[in-house]
Amino acid sequence: MWSKGGAKGGVPIRDEARLLALEVDAIHGLVAESGEPPAVRDATVLAVWAWSPRARLLALGPGVARPVRARSAPGADADDEPYAPDRPPRTLERLAADLGGRAASVEGGPSWTFPARLAPAPGPLPVLVSTAEGRAAARDLVRPDNWQPGEWTELIGGDLGEWAMAVRDREPVSICHTPAANDHAAEAGIWTRPDHRGRGLARACVTAWSERVRPTKDVLFYSTTSTNHASQEVARGLGLTPLGSIWTVRPGVTHPAP
Repeated sequence: MWSKGGAKGGVPIRDEARLLALEVDAIHGLVAESGEPPAVRDATVLAVWAWSPRARLLALGPGVARPVRARSAPGADADDEPYAPDRPPRTLERLAADLGGRAASVEGGPSWTFPARLAPAPGPLPVLVSTAEGRAAARDLVRPDNWQPGEWTELIGGDLGEWAMAVRDREPVSICHTPAANDHAAEAGIWTRPDHRGRGLARACVTAWSERVRPTKDVLFYSTTSTNHASQEVARGLGLTPLGSIWTVRPGVTHPAP
């Protein structure tokens, strides 16, 4: 959680409100000067709730108006609710109820920031990173089935940000990439093939990824869902710093009338 100078030896960012806003903006795209609560550009969410022991942030999806009950007492629910990182906030559950049939699910989980530098995390396989040489070498790798061809081409070409991959016999078996970023922050995304989990590959890839991204960003984030205990264990094993949690209300799938 370092300022841009901090990535090169400066002062860490400690303001939890600023950190939460940076992560929500990186993932969902906060709209500047969009009012209170602010709006996000991400059309896949109806609302986002990010909170920590000393800060909280509510943002609404495109075109979502603040419910009448919330407008009548701005921030009351949010300010009064005690921080509880392991469950969906009651404030967000009430908001989802106010949205009625539009809201299908409330989901989310914990978030961490990266320290100034991670300890070395050697793994049992070589890790390829997104240097020019690495991008060239990645063209000869076998695309994992969970990546679509066009998306894979963008990833290995660097169009989707920095990455690091553990490779076995030309097959990437663990990948850390950049699913979300803005000018100041980047989010780590990690996937490990089921038959290679529990071997330290995720830690090795996340560490290598952080070294690629750190010089260009103020702060690096790692978040996962409340039910993904394996991913949470990766964060703890890396020694990441707990920040808070981020929860979303997502709409249901609508089907056109016959």
